Amino acid sequence: MKKKLTANLGLKILAVLFSVVIWFIVININDPVDKTIFRNVPVEILHADAVMEQGKVYEVLDGTDMIDVTVWAKRSILDTLSKDNIIATADMQEINFMDTMVRIKLSTNKYNDRLESIQSSTESMMVSIEDLKRKQFVISTVAAGEPADGYILGNISSDQNLLDVSGPESVVSRIDRAEVSVDVANLSQDIRTNATIRLYDADNALVEDAALKKSLEQVRVNIEILQTKRVPISAVSTGTPAQGFAVTGVIEENPSTVLIAGKAGVLKNVSQIEIPDGVLNVTGLSGNMTMVLDIRKYLPEGVSLAESDFSGDVRFIVYIEEETVKEIEIDPSAVSINGVPEGLEAEILAEDTVAVWIAGLDENVEELDVSAVAASADLEAYRNDNALEELSPGEYMVPVELQLPEGIRQPQQALVRIELRDKEESSED
Repeated sequence: MKKKLTANLGLKILAVLFSVVIWFIVININDPVDKTIFRNVPVEILHADAVMEQGKVYEVLDGTDMIDVTVWAKRSILDTLSKDNIIATADMQEINFMDTMVRIKLSTNKYNDRLESIQSSTESMMVSIEDLKRKQFVISTVAAGEPADGYILGNISSDQNLLDVSGPESVVSRIDRAEVSVDVANLSQDIRTNATIRLYDADNALVEDAALKKSLEQVRVNIEILQTKRVPISAVSTGTPAQGFAVTGVIEENPSTVLIAGKAGVLKNVSQIEIPDGVLNVTGLSGNMTMVLDIRKYLPEGVSLAESDFSGDVRFIVYIEEETVKEIEIDPSAVSINGVPEGLEAEILAEDTVAVWIAGLDENVEELDVSAVAASADLEAYRNDNALEELSPGEYMVPVELQLPEGIRQPQQALVRIELRDKEESSED
């Protein structure tokens, strides 16, 4: 038996080895070890807060958080794997702030213990570490375009006006302002809309970085659209110039009209901008009065100026000229006598005309029709002015008052001699 077992021993060993080889060949032909490359596998970052807690912030460089992974395994296993089964992680707790690389760990979420091998295109994720900077910005609102003809922008407001930004110091330090933009082209009514907040540097370039964190992404913006209307400015002077001078009645405004804005219901009731009485006061002046007024103080409620390049200052000139003084002659028969005491009669004692001085602007004085001027002498007023209990028959020097048109005055008193007589005495004569 022993002889039989040991006979041709070499051939028998060779046969066994050949059988094993054949078995391996058969196995490998049916389920061979192969490799598959999974591209653009994202690297999951673990414990990112560990960096933030140190007052730092990181940025992944050169796209090293996306890698290609090669897996070696039996074909039967590879056929069941997809990119979603590949787990790539980088733990920020392992980083040294003096270093710029974090080791990438690889595994699969199934058949991990049956893999022959797993490798990535890069062993480490490259990062940049910077100090964390926080800064607050006032959110400004910019209107893009122009409203419809006859309309302008009114008040612009938002439900939030402050934005907190945090991120790498080098990026946050570049930010100059936070801004939202709203398109108002051809609008003729108010709008309320959401607008995205954008960050800009001092050169008006957009600042964008994945590492930036904003407390808000959008704000609610309210934009008022106002109707416009051009109206004149109306002003009158008050007071009396110095003796011998008079206002011409001409007031020059520069500008003479203003463009105003407001809601349609308000503007329909505004036909002019009035300067109140007493503002242009010429009392005691002997020459033209020039005054600059801020017209905004006199705008009705709900109305504003519509021209951005107009400050609101309006220059007023009230023209004042020296008066012309002229003597005119009034026929005594044209002078009416008022206030004659009962039982008496009155007569003006004058052989010729009554001389009266008048004063006013030259054109007014020259155009005066003397024959149309009414004159009167008031005996009752004379009695009161002289504190007389009664007027008895006799002669009196009584003032003559002229009824002059506007712009002409009587600068000094003119007197006529009036005789009072008893009516009975007059009848006997």
